[in-house]
Amino acid sequence: MRPPLLRVLQFLRPRSDAEERMRSVVDHVVDGIITIDDKGIVTTFNPAAERIFGYKAEEVVGRNVKMLMPEPYQSQHDAYIGNYLGTGRAKIIGIGREVFGRRKDGSEFSMELAISEFHHGEDRYFTGIVRDITERKEAERERRQAEERMRSVVNHVIDGIITIDDHGLIESFNPAAERIFGYQRSEVLGRNVKMLMPEPYHSEHDAYISNYLTTAHAKIIGIGREVTGKRKDGSTFPMELAVSAFHIGQRLYFTGIVRDITERKRLQDELQRRVNDLAEADRQKDEFLAMLSHELRNPLAPIRNAFMLLQRESVAAEARPQVYGMIERQLGQLVRLVDDLLDVSRIIRGKIELRREETDLRQAVHHAIETAQPTVEANGQVVNVSLPANPVMVQGDPVRLAQAVSNLLTNAAKYSKTPTPIELLLRVEDGYAVLTVKDHGIGIPADMLTRVFDLFVQGEHSIARTQGGLGIGLTLVKRLVELHEGLVSASSEGAGKGATFTIRLPTVVAEAADQPSSQYTVEGSGPVLKVLVVDDNVDAAESIAMLLRLFGHQVRCVYDGRAALDAVRDYKPEVVVLDIGLPEIDGYEVARRIRKMDDLQDTRLVAVTGYGQEQDRQRSLEAGFDQHFTKPINSEALQAFFAKPGRD
Repeated sequence: MRPPLLRVLQFLRPRSDAEERMRSVVDHVVDGIITIDDKGIVTTFNPAAERIFGYKAEEVVGRNVKMLMPEPYQSQHDAYIGNYLGTGRAKIIGIGREVFGRRKDGSEFSMELAISEFHHGEDRYFTGIVRDITERKEAERERRQAEERMRSVVNHVIDGIITIDDHGLIESFNPAAERIFGYQRSEVLGRNVKMLMPEPYHSEHDAYISNYLTTAHAKIIGIGREVTGKRKDGSTFPMELAVSAFHIGQRLYFTGIVRDITERKRLQDELQRRVNDLAEADRQKDEFLAMLSHELRNPLAPIRNAFMLLQRESVAAEARPQVYGMIERQLGQLVRLVDDLLDVSRIIRGKIELRREETDLRQAVHHAIETAQPTVEANGQVVNVSLPANPVMVQGDPVRLAQAVSNLLTNAAKYSKTPTPIELLLRVEDGYAVLTVKDHGIGIPADMLTRVFDLFVQGEHSIARTQGGLGIGLTLVKRLVELHEGLVSASSEGAGKGATFTIRLPTVVAEAADQPSSQYTVEGSGPVLKVLVVDDNVDAAESIAMLLRLFGHQVRCVYDGRAALDAVRDYKPEVVVLDIGLPEIDGYEVARRIRKMDDLQDTRLVAVTGYGQEQDRQRSLEAGFDQHFTKPINSEALQAFFAKPGRD
């Protein structure tokens, strides 16, 4: 018996060649063609249906079509057939209905289904055309996943991604673009992208679009182009831009990827500033070392000349005091240079300690003038001083305050021509002590005013300038004043018009009663003592010994640590003047060993060293020293120590 569909075809087209052509079409189409009767029994099952469902035609024909469908489609099919049998009307399903089929192996798959109805005599049949869309569904799923992945990437990248059409209208605006520009997506979609750029980029953008519309060629911008963007608040910022083009159908679109490089530019600028600062610091360092060499050689030359003069018997006795005075002055200059360097180092590292007390700033001014007087007199200058009649009380270290004022006076003297005066004025103003030092010297160029207090920054100098400087005096002033919660500033009308330096310090209310001052008086030379001097520098040891013998003491010298330990056992000195930097056994260890000797417990130990920082003094104390002197030793301080009886 021929399948009903073919019988119908034969009825419609009785010619056998038409029937054969139709059979060939049915057998070779890629879609499954299944015919069922009005009871749901399969009557035809073409080869494509066999491939799709995995059944042979003879396994399906004569059986209910529900075998090819999973639940809930079986129930739907029963309802479909029941409705038809009850009403006589078939509900026809058009092409494109997506349902699920079930293969012979039990697996389910997606398929599109279209159902049509036809009659053969009194019998009614239904033809279902099915198309396996498993691969298409998988492709669609993969496409959706790819779109989701791409959407996730676009939404979470740190770069702004903006798509515009070929007229410059914004089509997409990702969250990063919202963060960068400050606009919400809804505020920019459909608007011209020029809203995100300042001039001159408007004109550049118009030319970009015009060129494309005229030539149909897009000028693509590669990654790394630096441009300027404009935020919603009107502020501009640097950004990198890359533009690419793509088509959707006949339409051309452009995608711009933007990266806010504000922070990177800031870091680049900061790095460049630091490089410049390092280069400037290196230049200043070289200049400082050259100046240091100059400043050290200046006092060393007259000292050397003085010693040569003293070695000559022809030098008259009356000229010797003048030579000695020369040596003392130049040694003082060397000591001040070293002290300034050490003070700067301590202040920079936060190691300096102020001995604060209520201080009359007028007294600090007097001490400062005494300290600076040799330099002022050497230049043939005078200091005109104006001080209040009443005390000007501040909370501070009187020695350090005097040092700051002295540095200002010395600086004024060095940079003033003779015989111009230096003006020093102290007054009280709105709870502050205001001290100004004004000179009539070379002045300060405008570009130097902001840097004049920086370390190693020096004013005008030349080989011919006799008064030197290391560029640290004003730095010391600034740091010392700031440690006293004060401010210092500089002003000048320009080159050749002098300079004015102003210190402002908070004042305190002076107490009604005067506070007793601490005083110490050196009386006479004290008792004659047995002294052992230890220094590996023979000249240094002998010069100290000569000085102590002038004070009337009995002195012996040795030149290393082992000799010192042997000498103290035999000589039993009352005072040991001990260098720290000794070979083999250093001064610290010698001191510790002496302190363990029972018969030398009352011996006073004096450290003599080139190291004078606070940690060096503390280390000397811990080793057992009673006193710490920094080279070169001040003779008056040494005599004062020997004048005090016994250990403290």
